[in-house]
Amino acid sequence: MGDAVEALFISCLNNERASCCVQDLRTGTDLMRYKGGGQMQPHSLQMLGDKFVMSANSTKPLLHVWQLNGQEQMSNIRYVVPGNVSALALTPDSAFLIAGIQETIYVWHLNSGRLLNMMARHFQPITCIRFTDNGEHFATAGKDGAVLVWNLTRAVAPLGNGDSEDNAPFYSFNDHGLAVTDVHIGFGGIRAFMYTVSLDRCCKVYDLSDGNMLLSVVFPVALHSVIANRLETNVFVGTSDGQVLVYHMNKIPRMKEYHLEEQESQAFVGHTTGTAITCLALSVNADQLISGGEDKQVCVWDVASRQLIRSISQLGAISNLNLRLISSSYFHPGAKETKLFADSLKRVITPPSDDDCIEVLVTEQFKEAHEYVKRNFDDSYFPTDLEDEVDEEQAEKTATANEDQEMTQNGAEKPPSTADLLAQIALLRGENERLKREAKSAQLDNTKKNKHRNRKK
Repeated sequence: MGDAVEALFISCLNNERASCCVQDLRTGTDLMRYKGGGQMQPHSLQMLGDKFVMSANSTKPLLHVWQLNGQEQMSNIRYVVPGNVSALALTPDSAFLIAGIQETIYVWHLNSGRLLNMMARHFQPITCIRFTDNGEHFATAGKDGAVLVWNLTRAVAPLGNGDSEDNAPFYSFNDHGLAVTDVHIGFGGIRAFMYTVSLDRCCKVYDLSDGNMLLSVVFPVALHSVIANRLETNVFVGTSDGQVLVYHMNKIPRMKEYHLEEQESQAFVGHTTGTAITCLALSVNADQLISGGEDKQVCVWDVASRQLIRSISQLGAISNLNLRLISSSYFHPGAKETKLFADSLKRVITPPSDDDCIEVLVTEQFKEAHEYVKRNFDDSYFPTDLEDEVDEEQAEKTATANEDQEMTQNGAEKPPSTADLLAQIALLRGENERLKREAKSAQLDNTKKNKHRNRKK
């Protein structure tokens, strides 16, 4: 295993050489270039597990997949979708794929390729999709100014059609007046804070535990990107005039709407004036901020001093920035990795079939664990429906062995087994037959003796 590096995945428009390049954040050296995928759609670059990269094509209804250590996209994977994808997200375990195509949300199961659901609740194209850290909920934002929060369980197992009340979002926020450009969700699952930015110059903070808007910060210019540090004390927003502004959550006055004046904001100045900052990322320890904009520049900043450390020129406007802490050996050429996803995605909703079933091998270790739980916990701890999966004969043998062990420990006599009882019955039957033969023989001898006595008389 190589040393862990902070790998910065960068995609830009109008780059015919590579769809995405990967650089070491600390040294600036190139780690990998992914080719053959055309231009990546903004908010679509995702890590598929630990060994694959996925993105959506900005001009075609295609999704591209690369192996992490391979420059060319995987030839046996061709994901054709119903339309051009405007936003893309994967669950943290890479089991489900959520894609925004125009105003509709599509939900796929990646292992089988099944299309599970289609939900149309936005009125204009979707711009961004974000998951909570535990993957149980996700948020979608659109050009209609709406931000919808969905429960993944209900999305993958709908009770009705896509427009029914059973497929209604968990929360619906319609506080923005213009298109929502980016969403950031902090740590804590459904108890996390959610940050949204829009062209209406507002950055709004929501508490997902109760669905209330906590704060609306109004900036002097339109906003295009947002990110917060892990403690969520500092919130960084990318503006339309080439600056990155920051506001401190612990210094905001206690009011629901706060207008941040230009002289109050702490700006990161280094991009070309008048170009939008479309992407933001933070290093693992949050001491460096990475920004990408329409001026074809990726800038690395020192957060404490707001000084520009390094500027990386690209061939087009930056569309995606993604930072991952990963071993450098993952980028070395090697054998093909085992893929745990389907070769194609279905385009219509289909009921589950036998081919979609997952076979589970019940091993002896599972049986032993099952018996241990049954002995040490009450019935409510262990699901009763799993008892049918355990071999009854093996369970009886285990229970008999446990009873024998308990009797031995208590000094009690071990009861005979069925085989011992059958053997004893066979012995008794044999002994009974022997006694019958002896009795018959004795009776014959007595008859002969009586006849002999009668003759003498």
